[in-house]
Amino acid sequence: MANDDATTRPIQNLPVWWAFLLHTVVAVFGSMLIGIGPEAFVSKYYYNTGIEPYSPAILTTALVLGYFVNRKLGNRAAQWVWVSGLLWLLFGAYDESRYWANSFAASRLSYVMDNFFGPTLKCSGSECFCEVLFTTVFSATVGYSAAAAFGLRSHRKRQQLA
Repeated sequence: MANDDATTRPIQNLPVWWAFLLHTVVAVFGSMLIGIGPEAFVSKYYYNTGIEPYSPAILTTALVLGYFVNRKLGNRAAQWVWVSGLLWLLFGAYDESRYWANSFAASRLSYVMDNFFGPTLKCSGSECFCEVLFTTVFSATVGYSAAAAFGLRSHRKRQQLA
């Protein structure tokens, strides 16, 4: 078990912001890189549905990564990765709302909702790119954070047993 402690000690000694950044990178890029393959295969089953914008295969990958990475590292900063996803989503919503026109949607809010959370047929104003760039990132960070909380509990239980 001494070797296990030696491998996790560097992350434990990182400042909170560095650990937060590290977990954010794993949550976003790790889940997207690993989950994009399964997403391509299973997306046909929920094409043009309400769950499509959240990229369920990528979200599932983020859940698995969040649990197992934080079970190993046991870092509380991982539970707060969802904040970066929320800020990114809010930035995207603000930026996208600037391009609203009456021909696309009745209001700015409905335009943003269609492009970020709507099925494929509704997000034609942005070719659904906002779903990938903002909504998928948000759902990945929320999933990673939630699973990381359970991973932290498991990490603490393992530490108590050791």
